[in-house]
Amino acid sequence: MTKEEFKKRWESNDNGGGITFEDIAECAVAWGLSSRPRMQQIDRIRYLVLKAANTVDANDYQEWNEE
Repeated sequence: MTKEEFKKRWESNDNGGGITFEDIAECAVAWGLSSRPRMQQIDRIRYLVLKAANTVDANDYQEWNEE
């Protein structure tokens, strides 16, 4: 899935367009954000993917970094 496709699906409804954590992990690998996303905190990977796709709510998911 491209960044544009991801963004469109994610922003399509309040449920993230049906995007799963598996989809997020696959995007992280495909987009070069992480070679082993399943070995990292999913909240961190989700934030990185949302930020890379430039979603409108990406910063809402940055909470993993504040602990």
